[in-house]
Amino acid sequence: MRRVLVTRPEPGAAATAARLEAMGFAPVVLPLTRIVPTPPQAPGPCEAVVATSANALRRAPAAFLAPLLGRRLFAVGEATEEAARRAGFGDIVTAAGTAVDLAALIGRECAPGARLLHLAGRDRTAGFEAALTRLGFRVEIVETYRAEEIAHGPGFICARLEGAPLWGAVVFSERGGQLLGALADRVEFSQHFEGTRFFCISSKVAATLSGRPTVVAAEPSEDGVLALLSSQA
Repeated sequence: MRRVLVTRPEPGAAATAARLEAMGFAPVVLPLTRIVPTPPQAPGPCEAVVATSANALRRAPAAFLAPLLGRRLFAVGEATEEAARRAGFGDIVTAAGTAVDLAALIGRECAPGARLLHLAGRDRTAGFEAALTRLGFRVEIVETYRAEEIAHGPGFICARLEGAPLWGAVVFSERGGQLLGALADRVEFSQHFEGTRFFCISSKVAATLSGRPTVVAAEPSEDGVLALLSSQA
């Protein structure tokens, strides 16, 4: 059975592992980050809310979100849309692709000059806010979480990685790619990554693993990554 490394934070790691197991793979779960809430600052007035990550909504306090629930929310991806619905938003517009697609969608749906409140994490995909600014929007960023690196001991990591070679690794974020690349570069772990293919959610994520065998999903979603993995098996 082909072993696939999952390094995304919980609870996503366990959910992805269950899907991999159902597909006939042997998941190896080693989260490299944990999601930590960040107390958000009080936002200014806005015409619409933007979320590019489900965690930005999941980790935001209910009392913080309550005054915003009547606003239209722009989301990227089904997971973020579902998190918005669970948070209580009713008017949700979703882009199926990347943050670039979301910026274009907002450009079509909102009047130039509109004030947008972007709920986000501390580590964000570069260029999104700049794209909105170029379109004439005024953007306020409020951080509601951060991805904190987990300091696993070498013995724990070796115990998780030992066994058959890692056939693949799934990578869902730029931060995750950076940390995974650093892990694979460490002398004491490098032998586990000989021949490993890295299945990435986007070309930006793949760029963090420069020099390694990467493949990019046709659709920037977990479904897209798992479909790619299945096609390569």
